[in-house]
Parts: sequence; C-alpha cells; structure tokens
Amino acid sequence: MIQFLRLKLNYLLATISALVIIACSSQEYTTAKLAIQQSDWSKAEEWLPKAMAVEPDNPEIPIVYAIEVHARNGDWEEMSEMLQKAMSLDANKKVEIRAVFLPVSEQVNNYIQYYWAEQFNTGVEKFKKIQEDPGNKKEYLNQAIENFTNASIINPKDAQTYTTLSKCYLDLDDKENAIKFIKKAVDKNPDNFSANFTAGQIMLRCGLTSEDVIPYYQKAVQIEPSNSNALRELASMYYDIGQKEKSIQVFQDAIQNENDNIIKADLYFNLGVIHNQMKNYEEAEKSFDEAYYLNEDDFEAALGMASAYEGLGDKYFNGTDGFNKDLDLAARWYRKAEKKIKDVKSIDFENAAEYQRQLELIRYKRDIAEQK
Repeated sequence: MIQFLRLKLNYLLATISALVIIACSSQEYTTAKLAIQQSDWSKAEEWLPKAMAVEPDNPEIPIVYAIEVHARNGDWEEMSEMLQKAMSLDANKKVEIRAVFLPVSEQVNNYIQYYWAEQFNTGVEKFKKIQEDPGNKKEYLNQAIENFTNASIINPKDAQTYTTLSKCYLDLDDKENAIKFIKKAVDKNPDNFSANFTAGQIMLRCGLTSEDVIPYYQKAVQIEPSNSNALRELASMYYDIGQKEKSIQVFQDAIQNENDNIIKADLYFNLGVIHNQMKNYEEAEKSFDEAYYLNEDDFEAALGMASAYEGLGDKYFNGTDGFNKDLDLAARWYRKAEKKIKDVKSIDFENAAEYQRQLELIRYKRDIAEQK
C-alpha cells in the first residue's frame, strides 16, 4: 500500500511539473507546441516566430523552430542560424525537445550530427549508384554533391565533407572546385591527416607543381610520422624537384623515431626503393636487408634486395657509374640476385611464373658474365 501511494505521489508530482512548464510558456509558444503535436506544420511555422518575439530569452524555441520547421523544409542555412541563436542565448540551460531534457549545447550538437549524417549518407548512397549505372555518372555525382553541400552547411566544421566534395568535383573534371574544397578541408581542420594527405593527392591530379604540394605532405608526415604512404609521397616530391638527399632524410628520420619492427621494416623498404631509383644499389641492398631482417615475411623486401643485387651486377658488367668492369664480380652479384628471387618464389608462390621469368633473365646475364 505504501509503495502504491508513493507511485501515485510520483505521478502527481510529474503531472504538476508538466503543468507548471506549460503554464510558464507563453500562449504563443503553447499554440505552436499544440500545432506540432497535431502535425499542423503551417500553423507551427506561423506561431513559432511569434513565440520567439514574446520569449526572446528562451533558447528552446529556436531549436524547435530549427528542427520542426526549417529541417523539415530542407532549409539548412536557416536551421543552422536558429541552432546558433539558441547557443548564443544560453548553451547550458536544460530544455525539452521531443520529450528529451538536455542542455542546449547537447541538443544542438545532437541535431547537427543527426542531420549531417542524414545528408552525408544520402550523398554516399548516390555516389554508390555510379557503380551500378556508370552511364549516368554525371547525374549521380551532381546529386551527391547537392547532399554533401547540405552536409557542409549543417556542420561547416567537418573536414571530411569538404574532402568528399573535392573528390566528387575531381570526378567531374572540375579542377577549380576540387582544389577549392580540398583547401577548405585543410583550413577547417589543419591538423587532420586525411585532409592534408588527400590535398596533396588531389592537387597533383589537378596539375599543381611539386612545390605547391610538398607543404601538405610535410604536414601529413608531421601529424603521422610513421605513415608509409605519406612518407613515400613526400620523399617522391623531394626526388621530383631534385632534392634527392632530402627524400632519403625523410625515411632515415622516420626510422630513427620508430619502435615497431613491422613499421620500421616498411620504412627501410621504402628507403631501399628510393636508393634503387637513384641507382645507389649498395645502399638499397642494405636497406632491403634491414627490412627483410625485421620482417622475414616481407617478400617485397627480398625482391628489392634481388633488384639491388642485379643492379650491382649490371654496374660491374658494364663498368658504369664509377664501377670498373669486372665480370667475376658481376656474376657474383647475379648469383646473389638469383638466390633472393628463389626465396621470393618460395614465399609468394602464387606468382611463381612471374618470378621464374625474372630468374631466367638473371641467369642469362650470369651465363654471359661467366663465359667472359
């Protein structure tokens, strides 16, 4: 009986509280809320501005106006203005929106995230339709751009939206807008790895110079010092503008700061690739050897070692790049290359046929060197 009375008392208090809240609302706001309950949206749109006029300090009304009128109409700029107005009135006040009591800041953030996700995901779905119907690619891209643009209005701080817009414009071959939006992505979130790295990729595809692109890759590497993709791109940029020593330094610095053996193996591998491109075969061999030592499953490192050995064999065979012609040494390096190709063949057996062709070419060179 006591528990029953307590339940009745709690219900009575809740009812009184609800009546007090309604009683505290202006007639205009009460009318607007009744219209919303009855799904009379034109009446709600008529009375909510009146409610705001008589209750200018109530942050709840602009939020309700934002989601029940502007969001329903797809007026995203107006919705954003109302949400920001509520924040400016009192971000900490608890308000009731759709039967949920939360501070204004949480209500605003929740609805921004909800409507942003709604528009962004719709854009993604439009983009996916290109795979099913490539003949209408341009139409789907324009539809996706409309949704992503809406998402950027709803949450202008989100870098991902601008990055996605940039990619869409690039697919339309609109390089001007592709550059404009990827720069905006970086401006909105300058410490975001993806924004900076993607900026470098897109700007290269848009024909910008290595000098224009380098700052974005530099920033990406600064944010994620061990990211092999970013390091490789930055090193390539330095290589393209003739700063070969800088490209090597990028990887050497990263190796010194890395403790994870698998990541360090990748860094050594990339350093070997740069040395190979520069025909520094001895340094390439050392780098690939370190990569293989740290990760014995890395058949690409072993393949890199084989390439470096073959390169050294070629130098001794031809007597080029400061090497004296020495067929015995050439044959020795070709034999080392053979051995590594065999190692790779045993690890990556699915591509054994391709490695067999490489093996036959190296053997052909070795046979010539041994015949003198």
